[in-house]
Amino acid sequence: MNKLNRLLQVAVNAYWEYKPWWTPRRWAIALDEIDIDRPIFILGVQGGGLTLLTRMLHRNPNIVTIGGGRAYWVGNNEMDKQYTGELPEDFTLRSPKFQSPTFKTHMTGTEDAHPVFGRERNWVYACDDLLDQYRRTESDWSPDKEAQLRRAMKESIRAYALDIRRARFLDMSQTFSLKVPLLRKIFPDARFVVQTRDPYATCIKEARDDGYKWRRKTGLEQKLTIFAEHWRNTYAYTMNDLKDHAHKITVRYEDLVQSPEDELRRIAEAIDLEYRPDMVPQDHHRLPFGSSESHKWFPVRTGVNEKHLSHLRPGAASVIQENVEDVAHSFGYRAPD
Repeated sequence: MNKLNRLLQVAVNAYWEYKPWWTPRRWAIALDEIDIDRPIFILGVQGGGLTLLTRMLHRNPNIVTIGGGRAYWVGNNEMDKQYTGELPEDFTLRSPKFQSPTFKTHMTGTEDAHPVFGRERNWVYACDDLLDQYRRTESDWSPDKEAQLRRAMKESIRAYALDIRRARFLDMSQTFSLKVPLLRKIFPDARFVVQTRDPYATCIKEARDDGYKWRRKTGLEQKLTIFAEHWRNTYAYTMNDLKDHAHKITVRYEDLVQSPEDELRRIAEAIDLEYRPDMVPQDHHRLPFGSSESHKWFPVRTGVNEKHLSHLRPGAASVIQENVEDVAHSFGYRAPD
């Protein structure tokens, strides 16, 4: 991409990201006039294929995320990292990896450094060492926290919704997987979609990613243990917190990419969202200018786990299995032969 196109891309993203700040609706519609109707939370791990599903749902004309509506259905969709204002710490993931490409610096400079991975939190916030820092329940509720979270959602609905009265807010912040009781306290009518992906493929994929300094200095077994804890805790807590919640559904990434239309119909019905054939990735679709990760649309990629599993040796598989086996079995995942 040449420099001019890159500048244009940054400008387009800034336009959509900061539209809640300057939308003319700010002077015509008060936030008190906006209702948050059955918000939708997609839960899972980073790299779990959540972007594909979120983009499918975002193509419904009533869906709004923190960074766009139907006109920009590839906009920001993770409140914990991408909100342009300030959320309570309970709803925020601060990490050097998630600096804004435009104006906002995400880190405060006061974050504690872990002895292994420093201030980085990608794929580690749910490991045993950090779990208590990100886990939130009903006891963490306060009127101010609820008001700030609702305000952020309403700002996006006001800026992006085609019809404010029919808008449905959607978010895929993965850290919210550890905060389900708090989210249920604030939004009793929330809809939850739990998306899983094979832990043997995802954990070895992360362990082989040397884009982080700490990973280059850490042994394979230790990395796999951390990532397997992260995967296990994410889904164990999520499913336990949702066991008595009527409006939830689980989907496996592997099933979604093999049968996107069938799985999307099933999910849309569970979250009370009108299914439209145009929500399924198709050849004639073009991602809006300014979007990133164009590979996360059409053609839907199948067999992506295999390229990672091909690097998994028996000893590494055993480390993962020791940490995830019970939870993985509940979703139909088995250690590779």
